[in-house]
Amino acid sequence: MEINTNIQKPSIDQLLELRKYKPDHIPDNENVILRIGGKAVGSTQAYVIYGGLPKAGKSSFLNSCIASAFVPYDIFTMKINLPEQRQRLCLFDTESSDYDYYKRIKQILNFADLSHIPKNFDSFQVREDGTGTIRKMVERYLELNPDCSILVLDGLLDLITNYNDETESSMLTKWLKKITKVYDLLIISVLHFNKSNDHTTGVIGSHSDRFAQSTLEVKKDKENNTFVMQSRFMRSDADFEPVTLMNFNGKFEQVTNESVKKKGNKASDLNALESQRLCKQIVTISMLYSEIVDEIKERTAESNTYAKQLMKLWISNAYVVKDHNNKYKLR
Repeated sequence: MEINTNIQKPSIDQLLELRKYKPDHIPDNENVILRIGGKAVGSTQAYVIYGGLPKAGKSSFLNSCIASAFVPYDIFTMKINLPEQRQRLCLFDTESSDYDYYKRIKQILNFADLSHIPKNFDSFQVREDGTGTIRKMVERYLELNPDCSILVLDGLLDLITNYNDETESSMLTKWLKKITKVYDLLIISVLHFNKSNDHTTGVIGSHSDRFAQSTLEVKKDKENNTFVMQSRFMRSDADFEPVTLMNFNGKFEQVTNESVKKKGNKASDLNALESQRLCKQIVTISMLYSEIVDEIKERTAESNTYAKQLMKLWISNAYVVKDHNNKYKLR
């Protein structure tokens, strides 16, 4: 299908009328679709930046964030809630090799405990395509998929030829602002930090700091062998509590500052019989996800993270299933 390039642009007079303040217009409430630690991080008609040094763990945080769109619970306190009528998420990967790209998709599925890619998740590997071509592909995809409410662009530097050029950086920023409004979506993107000053890279980094709804910073703590995500700029809410991950035998788990040196209990430490017995004791009637998590904390005297991990295991093992009222009951 060819793109129609003969669409007539509105005149300046028409633009003035379109952009004019409308006294009778009542805009929709801010549509927050990404929260971290319960804080508003990303809304439609805005964009969010994951930033950090190379190999700092940005991809693991971003992949788990993407995965949270396809499960009823948050992952490492990150939760994407797709709008009811616009349940599609799209990832454009501009950097990865074939091996790394398919490994990343597998990691997203693992975070969500899925065996197959969801029907409402589209992903494209565009490493070999030029800057202008990638932008055209993005806009064409959005034209064809109006139900897409989140677009993930990894990474931002591949959408610009010179990240220190003021004109190019301004044009890219305007493009991001344009498509977020025209297609009413949230963009999540990745931008590297400079090793010299720990700031987002180049002029485009300065622009992103100025216009992004939120900038998140990911660092690797080499001393404790952990990866930490914290908020650097938050325009719509207060800062969220930093999120710390540690890799245990190839699997990321969230840890607290107190447990970095000494790891606490894990939900997976329960054997299947103990886990199922506890599930039957708690879920005696249909209950909301949050109600079950609270009950687990009450019964076990464990943390919120532990309770969510256990609930995640119960869902993945089909000990509980969701009914038509979005409540969980024993299978």
